[in-house]
Amino acid sequence: MILGFNEICKEDVIKVGGKGANLGEMVSAGINVPKGFVITADAYKEFLRINSLNELLKDELTKAGRDHAKLLKAAEKFRKSIKMGRLPENTVNEVKSAYQNLGDNVLVAVRSSATAEDLSDASFAGQQESYLNIRGIDDVLDKIRDCYASLWGNRAVIYRANQNYNQLFVEIAVVIQEMVESEKAGVLFTLNPINNNTDEMQINSSYGLGESVVSGRVNADSYIVDKFGRIKYINIGSKQTKIIYDKNANKEVEVSKELREKASLNENEVLKLVKVAKALKEHYRQDMDIEWAIKEGEVYILQARAVTTIKKNNDSELVKPYIKDIIMSKMLRKQMAFQLEKMPFAYRVLDYDYMMGINNQKAIIFNEAGINLNSNPQIDDDGIQTMPKDSKGINRNIFKLFKTIKMLKDYKYCAKKCEAFMIDYENKISELKEIDFENMGMDECRKFLIYSLELLKSLSYDRFKYALFPSALNKDLEKVLKRINKNYTIFDLYKNLDNKTAMVSRDIEKLAEKIKSNDKIKAAIVSGENFENICMEFPEFKQLSKDFLYKNGFKSDYNCYCIDAKTFIEDPDRIINLVKPLLLQKDIKKDENNDFNNLMNEIREVGGKKYNEIKKRIEYFRYFHIVREESQYLWESLFYYVRQCLKRTNFLLTGKENYKEEVANLFHKELTEAMERGYLSESDFEKIKRRNQKYPLALKVWEASKSLVFDKAGEVLKGVSGSGGVAIGKACLIKSPKEFYKMKRGDILVCHLTDPEWTPLFKLAGGVVADTGSSLSHAAIVAREYQIPSVLGVGFATSRFKDGDIIKVDGNSGTANKVKSEL
Repeated sequence: MILGFNEICKEDVIKVGGKGANLGEMVSAGINVPKGFVITADAYKEFLRINSLNELLKDELTKAGRDHAKLLKAAEKFRKSIKMGRLPENTVNEVKSAYQNLGDNVLVAVRSSATAEDLSDASFAGQQESYLNIRGIDDVLDKIRDCYASLWGNRAVIYRANQNYNQLFVEIAVVIQEMVESEKAGVLFTLNPINNNTDEMQINSSYGLGESVVSGRVNADSYIVDKFGRIKYINIGSKQTKIIYDKNANKEVEVSKELREKASLNENEVLKLVKVAKALKEHYRQDMDIEWAIKEGEVYILQARAVTTIKKNNDSELVKPYIKDIIMSKMLRKQMAFQLEKMPFAYRVLDYDYMMGINNQKAIIFNEAGINLNSNPQIDDDGIQTMPKDSKGINRNIFKLFKTIKMLKDYKYCAKKCEAFMIDYENKISELKEIDFENMGMDECRKFLIYSLELLKSLSYDRFKYALFPSALNKDLEKVLKRINKNYTIFDLYKNLDNKTAMVSRDIEKLAEKIKSNDKIKAAIVSGENFENICMEFPEFKQLSKDFLYKNGFKSDYNCYCIDAKTFIEDPDRIINLVKPLLLQKDIKKDENNDFNNLMNEIREVGGKKYNEIKKRIEYFRYFHIVREESQYLWESLFYYVRQCLKRTNFLLTGKENYKEEVANLFHKELTEAMERGYLSESDFEKIKRRNQKYPLALKVWEASKSLVFDKAGEVLKGVSGSGGVAIGKACLIKSPKEFYKMKRGDILVCHLTDPEWTPLFKLAGGVVADTGSSLSHAAIVAREYQIPSVLGVGFATSRFKDGDIIKVDGNSGTANKVKSEL
């Protein structure tokens, strides 16, 4: 019941499953594959027999028929019974012997290899589990049972039912394979996937384990080579991090500057890879997609599959129909320049519904005042989003317009409304802490998702109506400022304001200052150690982080995304990214002249008898901004709980927690209907599959749609002024917090957008250029605080400029461009 890879060929699928047969086939072809063996499907059948499970399966499946709800209940019973079952004694003995032959307590992967993986729809293959970094025979035996149980995962059972596949005939084998602690790893295509040239190969390579390349977590080196292994082209990727083994789990660590800047493969290693790739192509008689690893100069092939997805690069032709008929007015373009900061990339359809729960409230408020104004992106049934229809007009509520404006100008009234609803929503969000999401039932999850969307709509409506809209009616305050200094803007009234952004920034600075006093903690962070390991080694840091998370834990990286966002609680390594650049730089003091008290003294001089009245309106104006940020923090907290609910929901419906590629591809109404039904229907699976396939196109369409908003022509990029002044410096492109370490004092920060997580960089930057945003954006507010020029909403800074370019940022004119002079 145990077969070594050398005893297996491709015809053995029925015994060892698809994965096992492929590994055996490569070994028979003389390919160097990490050692391992397969526990055949016969062992699974024997396991069922000695645990008297065949009768249970037959009875329960017969009773369930095609009723999905009954099938899922039966599957849950099967999984529990299998995990409680005992493995046959002969299987245990053979596995022990085979595992010992691999080496002394070696680290292995335990992978399911179902014999039903040859079902026609390959997109639903591989539904069973795999387990990495398993060490010791006891853990190996446990994971074999877990693989058996995964054959009866919810998604697999429902899929087989929808395909009319006889559930009693499905069987499973288990692959046990030694894990390679690679120094370098990556992917190789036996043809050039860009132009389909079969005389060329493409190699993507980086340091550490291949997971970082396969998952796209690093910008890997890319090689184009000919079929003789001669290198025709190399693009050196940034390779900022690598994934390595760490006890029983993998960890991500920083790559040294020296290794980042040089090619990860030498010519000899490229030749070895090409030789193996040619052998695989010749053996399978087709082009192959190959995952490889190199350890101590030896090449290992981890996986090889036929290339089935290479198509002509016709992205522009695919994208064109979605944007060709869209016409945008100047006003709508201005609106979208700001909104694109909140929605930089395409949403999954469930995320879209949550975003519209926020964004649509503005349209509702305008409608109540008689104005039809829509800035909601459109979306089709494939989940592809495009720019809003430029529709505007008036309705019969127009007679309420002046009454509405009068109410919005009544700052005292609006502030009282804000005080009341903030207490109410804070209490409601706080109550969510008591929910046990891990043990919620399906109906509880359904009710929570319905409640969460309605709560979000209510919070957003009140936030826009009583905080944002009133603060936009500020002409009286702006006139006062212009009387003092024509260069003053309304945003100068936000100086020294204790809003959430400023508080997070100050807390990060305080954290960095405390860390600086401990050389060991500082060294660990600078070396690239991760959050968890630093906490384990340094209790002092653990307590400091705990205090920070208590105050700011729900702050997200993307504050207008529910599905794709992560809070500090979920991704505490973000804290490391934030403090690291501060630890590497000398202390920088802000200009003491940038003080709100000084400004108020100037206002007192011009205000005369009206000063107290002006002062009170300014206090309300500043309070509205605090409400703006605090209410946003509340929905970020709500989104955290929605994600916990979605994990549970996805598990109940599919047996897995990865909701991004599962239930997040259903609109809110579709998902709650499925939850009420108790299972995902065939139509649900079809939508999930189709929208997953279309998501890469959705990202391209949304990116292309930005050309409708921003002006791409000319050498000078034009946007809006976030803060005044002129700066010339070296461009530093930052795409994510993982690149914060690149920032040096005086650099011009070039980015797509910023949020509170990016605030520490403003202490270092000489100026800021961002693709998206407006004068109310985070980048503008913080740039004004640090008195550095910023230009926002230029559209294409991150594609026009590259690291090291000398660029000029003119915050007075709202422009940015390259300059020829050297610094």
